[in-house]
Amino acid sequence: MTLAIISLEPSDIWIRTMTDCYSDYATLLHSFGTRLAPGGFAVFSDFAKAENAYVHHTAVPAALTAYATISPNFAKGRFPETTLADLVLKRCHMDRREAMALAAVCGEHIPPEPDPNARDFAAHLLAVIDRYGLQPFYGRSGFPACFDIDVRPPGVHWETHEIDESALKTWRKSYKELDLSEQMMVATIMFLYRDQRDGPWLRRLPHRWHAADAISAMKGSGMLGDWGKLVALFQGW
Repeated sequence: MTLAIISLEPSDIWIRTMTDCYSDYATLLHSFGTRLAPGGFAVFSDFAKAENAYVHHTAVPAALTAYATISPNFAKGRFPETTLADLVLKRCHMDRREAMALAAVCGEHIPPEPDPNARDFAAHLLAVIDRYGLQPFYGRSGFPACFDIDVRPPGVHWETHEIDESALKTWRKSYKELDLSEQMMVATIMFLYRDQRDGPWLRRLPHRWHAADAISAMKGSGMLGDWGKLVALFQGW
């Protein structure tokens, strides 16, 4: 008997990995009763399953976002208490398949393997800040980067980590003047940065939106893809 040895080129391995990952998160979407249509948007594939299937808590961001892009009212009925902050703060508990599914239902894609230096996240974060004019809310701190991220919100004296009341007041005033979806993007970055829902920046400001309302608003403004990719790429600040 002769054994044939097949040697795979690196590009072949990458294609196979991508195919396996797509199949993996497609299976996850199917478990919610959804799938990606040829145009890249989510549709119901099994409405009974969508209504009744068990969704693990770490898969809720992908499931709720998929449902909300199809029908915000259905998503709110399925997850009546889930806020935008709840979705974002689940990221640290999600695996790569769940993150890829979240990005996919927002119309974006992330690599199948995580970047331990978070460079993809940092690059996309800076692109989002530039694209939506969020420089008043987040900028380069000039201090050593943490996980390759040197972006910080104003409002703190970084030498002492004490609150800068004047800068914080300006930050909050500017936030109130933003459009709704822009507020959602700024709040999302703050949820990731602080790993909590509140804090001195957002306290008593709008940020407790239902997740389905937020997904719908960002989809309507064209920001959903950037939002989904930002959350999906995040691995720590």
